[in-house]
Amino acid sequence: MQTIHRYILRDYLVNFLMALSVITLVLYLGAIMRGLDYVAQGVPGGILILIFTLNVPYILTFSIPISTVVSTLLLFGRLSIDGEFTAMRSGGLSTWQIISPVVLGGTLLSLASLLIQYEIAPESRFARRKALANIGELDPVDLLDEGRFVRFPSLEIYVTEKNGHFLNDVEVYELNEEGQTVQTIRAQDGEINLYPEDKLMRVKLNQVQVQHPDAENPSDLTMARIIDMETYEFDVSYQELMDKNRISRSIKDMRGKQLTNAIMNPEEVFEKLDPLRQEKNRMKALVEYHKRIGLSMACLSFTLVGIPLGMTSKRKESNLGIPIGLGIVIAFYAFIVAADSLRDFPWLFPDYIIWIPILITQIGGILLIRRIP
Repeated sequence: MQTIHRYILRDYLVNFLMALSVITLVLYLGAIMRGLDYVAQGVPGGILILIFTLNVPYILTFSIPISTVVSTLLLFGRLSIDGEFTAMRSGGLSTWQIISPVVLGGTLLSLASLLIQYEIAPESRFARRKALANIGELDPVDLLDEGRFVRFPSLEIYVTEKNGHFLNDVEVYELNEEGQTVQTIRAQDGEINLYPEDKLMRVKLNQVQVQHPDAENPSDLTMARIIDMETYEFDVSYQELMDKNRISRSIKDMRGKQLTNAIMNPEEVFEKLDPLRQEKNRMKALVEYHKRIGLSMACLSFTLVGIPLGMTSKRKESNLGIPIGLGIVIAFYAFIVAADSLRDFPWLFPDYIIWIPILITQIGGILLIRRIP
């Protein structure tokens, strides 16, 4: 029994490491192309290596689960085609005894992935952003973290949602030298144009409401003068913020305890926001929390599904297991993406949507394994 388990586990690990190497390299091609641009711009080799290294944990959060399903399909496809699985069953071993090393491997990979998701990847992502800011290669738009007030020398900007250079639900506070609010600008949406030679962002806002506080009663909003405008433009110098000490930690950069604190105590973590926006940020943190669990549990889920799909391979028959397995992977990630896109709609329970593919793949995988002859 131990000899068979070692034999199966060894083949599983070999397949996994080969798949992990290839898939990680494929996912890394975009970073490599960007790295060539950095080389052309004269970025020092040491910093370039640091940036590449810090990007690895994020890539692994995707390549590990995908490698799990590929290695499982390859292993059990070969055992089925070569008749080794049938021979093991004829020798008195049950299906669960044969597959137990691989199920254990999938479980351990889920735990390792969970560690990467909650601790290593967020910290490396944050460190990478600071490293890019240090060499002036961070996209200035990344300075505008969703759900947070970002302080520039003469104003504060809040963006509810950001899609590339397009912004939704924007709030801007223009400040005087004493840090007091001169006027408040609220806009339905907007866009940003960059002028790198001058280190400027030109922000164009649409459907704007400008609020000027009363000089004698600045805290009384009922006495404020309000002006409605179709568009409003202003320039922001981001030179001062392109500094590693000024980069703030976004929700995606939060480690496990920080993310839990944002969910349990949004009024402390997002203290400058109104209650409605605090709740929106809490939901974003909650979806991020469950998403990391879902991506980690994918290793075990893909293992349980991959075992019976790999066993569908027979001699002289086409192997449908691999395309079906990859289709399941795509569907699994589609649910994750859908949940992430619905984080601003808490009544749709996006944090629960993440668990749908996990339950389907794990329960379905166990039922299919029980039907293996």
